[in-house]
Amino acid sequence: MKYIVIGLGNYGSAIAEGLSRLGHEVVGVDTSENRVEAIKDKIATAFIFDASDELSLNVLPLDSVDAVIVSIGENFGASVRVTAMLKQRGVKHIYARAIDSVHRAILEGFGIDRILTPEEYSAKSLVDQLGVAVKMMRLHFGKD
Repeated sequence: MKYIVIGLGNYGSAIAEGLSRLGHEVVGVDTSENRVEAIKDKIATAFIFDASDELSLNVLPLDSVDAVIVSIGENFGASVRVTAMLKQRGVKHIYARAIDSVHRAILEGFGIDRILTPEEYSAKSLVDQLGVAVKMMRLHFGKD
C-alpha cells in the first residue's frame, strides 16, 4: 500500500518508519530540513515543503495513495488547513492528529476516517499495562 505522512516530528516519523518497515511505500513531508534528512533513507520519498501551501500540495500523488496521515502537531492552523485541502481534493482516506479537544471537534466536522490522539492513546495504554501488572502481582502474591 502507499501512504503519505504529512508532519515528520516524533509521531509522524514513527508512523512513516513503521509503515515502511512493514513494506509499504511511504512519502513523507515536513517543513524541517533536519526532519526530512533524518528519515529520507528510511522511507521511499521525502519532501521539504509546507503542505499547507496549496501549490506545494500539488506535488504529492494524492490520487494514487491509499491514505494520507496528517500528523502535524505543533501548528494547529496548518493541520486544519491541510486536512481541509485534502478533503477538497477528494482524498479517500484521511487520518489526522488532534492536539486538543477543540482541534478534535474541528477535525470531526471534516468527516475524516480517524482522528489520532497519540498522547491520550499512550496514557490509556500505560494505565491498562499498569492495571494488568497489578492484577498479575496480586495473583502471584495472593494479595487483594
